[in-house]
Amino acid sequence: MRTLLAAFAAVASFSAVPAVAAEPPRLDIVLSPHATGDAASYLGVKMTLQAPGLKAGDPLVRLPLKLVGIPTPTWPEDALQARDDQGPIALSKAEEPPTPQGVYRRWLVGRATVGDVVVSYHAPPRKITATTNNGPLFDLREENGGFAGSGNGFMATPLAGGPWMVHLSWDLSAAAPGSRGIWSLGEGAVDAVLPSEVLQFSYYYVGPMRSYPAKADPGFDFYWLSDPPFDPNVLGEKMKALYGSMAAFFDDQGGSYRVFVRQNPYLGTGGTGLARSFMFGYHAPAKPTVDSLQGLLAHEMAHTWPAMQGEHGETSWYSEGTAEYYSTVLSWRAKAISTEGLLKTFNERADAYYSNPYVRATSPEAAKKFWTDPVAQTVPYGRGWTYLQQVDAAIREASKGKRSLDDVVKEIRRRQVAEQPYGIPVWLELVGHEIGAEKAKAHYEFMVGGGLLVPPSNLYGPCLVVEKHPVRPFQLGFARASLNDDRVVRDLEPGSAADKAGVRDGDVIVEAGDVNAIRKDEALALKLTLRRGETTTTVSYLPRGAPVEGYRWARDPKIPDTACRF
Repeated sequence: MRTLLAAFAAVASFSAVPAVAAEPPRLDIVLSPHATGDAASYLGVKMTLQAPGLKAGDPLVRLPLKLVGIPTPTWPEDALQARDDQGPIALSKAEEPPTPQGVYRRWLVGRATVGDVVVSYHAPPRKITATTNNGPLFDLREENGGFAGSGNGFMATPLAGGPWMVHLSWDLSAAAPGSRGIWSLGEGAVDAVLPSEVLQFSYYYVGPMRSYPAKADPGFDFYWLSDPPFDPNVLGEKMKALYGSMAAFFDDQGGSYRVFVRQNPYLGTGGTGLARSFMFGYHAPAKPTVDSLQGLLAHEMAHTWPAMQGEHGETSWYSEGTAEYYSTVLSWRAKAISTEGLLKTFNERADAYYSNPYVRATSPEAAKKFWTDPVAQTVPYGRGWTYLQQVDAAIREASKGKRSLDDVVKEIRRRQVAEQPYGIPVWLELVGHEIGAEKAKAHYEFMVGGGLLVPPSNLYGPCLVVEKHPVRPFQLGFARASLNDDRVVRDLEPGSAADKAGVRDGDVIVEAGDVNAIRKDEALALKLTLRRGETTTTVSYLPRGAPVEGYRWARDPKIPDTACRF
């Protein structure tokens, strides 16, 4: 199986293609929501595969059991039913070898198939609580009379990759009044020619929702099932304008894009971008604002275009680095954020990069921990972003300001769309053409080798100048996996702030502060409610180590905005 983020790259810029060709086999899918608000809730799935011609023992469809730490239903052997022109087909199940990303289960046919095959099943929503661990937005959830989630949480997909001539529709007869059914690729009945993996790496949203604009827009739509603490119409309007600016920059006019919103009962805000869309979750008691959410949404939206061929551990610096870079600079160019807002974001990202305990890990070393430690997941963000700034500065200097990073990234994108190679060798070739092959290779190897990257002092001058700013690395003090579903402290680090505060191996974590927010602000303490035997206690400590080398940007108040260039 390709790595998860490689699959993201394959679908993030996917565009629906009208189903006019007769060659691809048909795949008809009907989704039937039954949102009852209790254990009886389910999303019904019925798919018809056109004459797959399978032999006894061949795999029919597959579903993930767990993906990047996000569990799906247990899917017992009789969860799926199948039939063809000769009647019911007995199915058996077999698990695929596990990968660092997760585990998939296959359903195999007990006899040769005859004609079309119909697969049907009920997908229950995931039950979540205030202690559920935050993570990628893959699971299927019930909210306010509807469902929200990606295909990774419920959609069985054919083992044959396709392309398929897909017809997806909704049966809303059991849905709440006023319900609408939305897929990443369209509302209501949608026809598209696509590979089967797009069905998993896309979003499904159904129920009595509201949207911006109120009527479906062929270019951009923003949806929510519950009234949020921020103004969704204002945020939707801002995101629509930014999407238009980003799409124009990446030469992608005429496409469509959708943003889906869902509530989290637990602390934390996050988003995940998939096929021509992204979903983000918020914690209502935290009262997020339009301004506080704009950076997150811009980052996920920027994922739609830049991508690089290759394994995740090798290329995540590019996918995450370009999203960090262009979500900020394109927002500034579109006047969606001020220079002060950009400076604030820059410094938050710089602090996060230099304070990351894995900042000196090689890219392969960080990749090994990527799916088990959310802090390791952030290494490519800061590393890629800072490296791309260095590349931009080097290109501008070599070309005397005539060319920039934009030229290289756009060429990578052009080759991706043209289905030409667009991996690391192409990157080194293009950057080498701009600044010299040896210099390009040396910069790249230093970055992936875990070298500490220093912001280029000549890139944003005189608007911004670089200055030293020591930071204290984030240090939880025990294994990050302890905050997952079992909530038991493991691998306590002797002498750490957690140890000094009284945390002990084996303590049950009853309640924890927002670790993701605390990691971004070195002044915030972590509060833990722990149970040890029959005793419950609360501890608080600053999860930080000794100061290390770091850098920030500063603005000279005498310099006008007209002198700024990003």
